[in-house]
Amino acid sequence: MSAASAPITRYTRRIAAKLEQAAQTEQSHLTLSGLVQMMGPTAHRLLLLVVSLFNMVPGPPGYGGTIAFTTMLIAVAMLMGRPIRLPPIIGKRKLPLDVLVKASRQVVKVAAILARFSKPRMRWLTSALASIPYGVLVIAVSCVMALPIPFINAIPNVGLCVIAFSMLNRDGVGVIVGLVLTALGLAVDAAIILGALHLGMAAMNAMG
Repeated sequence: MSAASAPITRYTRRIAAKLEQAAQTEQSHLTLSGLVQMMGPTAHRLLLLVVSLFNMVPGPPGYGGTIAFTTMLIAVAMLMGRPIRLPPIIGKRKLPLDVLVKASRQVVKVAAILARFSKPRMRWLTSALASIPYGVLVIAVSCVMALPIPFINAIPNVGLCVIAFSMLNRDGVGVIVGLVLTALGLAVDAAIILGALHLGMAAMNAMG
């Protein structure tokens, strides 16, 4: 299979094309609910890739937490086999279209390069049955990434992005790589959380 015909290449081009189409209208921002409708309320795996990619784009305060909760809700909908419906407090959050379009163009280029190395293999790790452990993992990691601690979502999100990419490209080996990156990220997060707790307790003891 050539890189141009790989599933992930088609998916990323679809993402970019839809965002380009939205950018041609007069709107300058896209809500998260609008994003869900654009990509398809039942396109759970595709949207998990989209939000994990968008989580790499710098945003205003609270942006990372909003994306983490969005990721969690998408995974819950996937596990329940239901269309994705975001509550207004999250669904109405706006994303700058110009930034998303630029990011999607880069994603298409990167996907084309990665597709040269990623290919369908060990498909049982990307089957429909794999959606259950996949969804549970995404929910667990999203809970950690939602914590209001700077940089806590960086490495785990890379792992989720690799898993989402590999799921769409039916690449079980890529899923394993993503799992390793996610585990590494969670280990780093645990160290950060423990360090923050230690500093907090030390500060309280000093004040006392």
